[in-house]
Amino acid sequence: MAHIDKRPNGSYRIKVSCGYSADGKSQKTQSTTWRPPKEGMTEKQLQRALSKAVSEFEQRCAGGQIVNAVKLQSFIENWFEVHEGALKPATLKKYRDLCPRIFSQLGHLRLDKIKTKDLDRFLKWLTNERNAAVLAKCKIDLKQALKTVDETQKAFSERAGVDPHVVRSCYHDNAILWDNAVKIAAALDKQPAAVFDKITDGSRLSPKTIHCYHGFLSTIFTYAVKTGEIAVNPCNNCTLPKVPAAEHNILTLEQAQRLLQLLDEYAPLKYRCFFYIAIYGGFRRGEILGLRWSDIDFENDLVHINRAAHWDKQRGFYYTDPKTAKSKRTVRLPDRVMFLLKQQHNDQMSAVFNYGDYWNNAENLVFTTDSGSQMSMGTPYSFLKKFCEEHELPRISVHSLRHLNATLLINSGANPKTVQALLGHSLASTTMNLYAHEIQSAEAAASAAVAAMLDSQLSAKRNTGAV
Repeated sequence: MAHIDKRPNGSYRIKVSCGYSADGKSQKTQSTTWRPPKEGMTEKQLQRALSKAVSEFEQRCAGGQIVNAVKLQSFIENWFEVHEGALKPATLKKYRDLCPRIFSQLGHLRLDKIKTKDLDRFLKWLTNERNAAVLAKCKIDLKQALKTVDETQKAFSERAGVDPHVVRSCYHDNAILWDNAVKIAAALDKQPAAVFDKITDGSRLSPKTIHCYHGFLSTIFTYAVKTGEIAVNPCNNCTLPKVPAAEHNILTLEQAQRLLQLLDEYAPLKYRCFFYIAIYGGFRRGEILGLRWSDIDFENDLVHINRAAHWDKQRGFYYTDPKTAKSKRTVRLPDRVMFLLKQQHNDQMSAVFNYGDYWNNAENLVFTTDSGSQMSMGTPYSFLKKFCEEHELPRISVHSLRHLNATLLINSGANPKTVQALLGHSLASTTMNLYAHEIQSAEAAASAAVAAMLDSQLSAKRNTGAV
């Protein structure tokens, strides 16, 4: 039964009970405000109109046309309170970074009043927004400055509170975030302007970034539907900008073979082992850096992916489950890769003996620094970049080796479902979308091979007069 309160301004608050919460402890209610449709109504007319409004509202609530007066900003903040502990720090930061624009344009709107057209207007507005990131480029020889005071890159990065790859970016004249530049300047006891040039990124938001806003809002509204706050997710039919197909900058088969050969000849064992695993296993960088020796099954030539390594300036290094539920997987690797892993294990055991109490590998990691601590997230790329430059190979990223693995799998005849399982994608559609061109090319080649075989058979029969 509805509960009705008359307000001093002449309006009425109608509140309807909609059952109890899932735990049975609290009652769920919906409410709305009703105002008399015209002035000068008699008491009888007023009561008749109010009764009709109450009846209609009760029917709407019973039919799932849910009303919720909570503002979007408040609902999102409550969503963070519920989900914060379950989100990876990087995901949490990404979502928080999206909130200012969402709050400025949509935060004041009632949750139940937001329609697809409102979200379309917001997404359109985003296309004219510009990146607000402030970057910096180092204008001094930081490497020489550290060398002068006899301080290592690792020690300086720890003292400054930044990741070592940020310091290396300064070495190579690459842009870094201004916040990190301020920390580095403070560690040098200098003003930021004396060490860095400030750069403002004024480019417009990319279609991919706009898709991120839509994805986050869809997550919020899906939760609202799930908890019974609204009936329909307004994100379902939004108009989104087209994201250009990603072009994977990967090595050709011949270049990959040459890279492996050069690694065998010139790379230290640790890096040789890392990049062999990346190429043959198709693993993500964090998955490789998160490997423990307990994940390596030498007897059956198996590698178990159970976690991924991450770094955050507040937490330092930490470990989580892999990216998706299906990213936890087991992959069989060739004998030559497992042999390298055995060599790496033996090499590490020698280091343990030599360092003694100074060895620092509490996580029993496969890939570490010389003293046993977690290898930096940027170290593999820094080595690969320099190695490719020295040996005149195309400049590639560590992740491009994962794309190389997928391309080789597809061209060898593996179906998308197999590729999905080996790469640890949550959905086969992800594999299909990422490697659509490669899959289409492989299918075209297979079709051409069938046609060539049939044509040769028919030609042979014609020549013999069998047809």
